[in-house]
Amino acid sequence: MQVFVILAFALIGFTLNFFWDRTVRRRQAALMAASRREARPRALPPAPDEHEQERRVPDPKLRFFIDLTRQTFTELDQLINHFDLLVLRSQDRARIGVVTIRSESPRAQARTLLERWLDAWVDVDDDTREHLQAIALGPEPVAAVLEREHERNLWEFRRDSAEVLVETITDLDRAVIQMQGVVRALETTDDDPYR
Repeated sequence: MQVFVILAFALIGFTLNFFWDRTVRRRQAALMAASRREARPRALPPAPDEHEQERRVPDPKLRFFIDLTRQTFTELDQLINHFDLLVLRSQDRARIGVVTIRSESPRAQARTLLERWLDAWVDVDDDTREHLQAIALGPEPVAAVLEREHERNLWEFRRDSAEVLVETITDLDRAVIQMQGVVRALETTDDDPYR
């Protein structure tokens, strides 16, 4: 009889947690994401059309890097939103104990995105690389974020804690801000004095 009571309690707990996750937690995570976006210093500039981009950035490899940076920015931004939800789950698990977090897949996805962007940095021409590094937009901050994320992934019993998930959000947001700066520096330079 006790086994049935425990199973019924667990089933009710997981069902309530599922519906809470689909409604309240997701709404709270969306509010957290909106607040973080407002706190960012600048927004990603709108993408110019294809002809304008070719005029501003004649090198096809550099255009590919800019497009990849935009794509990585967008994917990381969505992933950070998911980490907001993971933080809320972690806080609820600390209080209730019946909440699963599952941060392994989002962490792996974040590392893949950062590694892909750093691999593309290698193909950037020397002049552009020097220009970006001169205005503090080199790959070093993103590489540091990746290194810290690799380290956090090894903390088996802490990586799902709210504090560590907030550290991940902060680091990924730093990478996103760096990528914003790279896109802005490379795309908004305009040599036409009449624009």
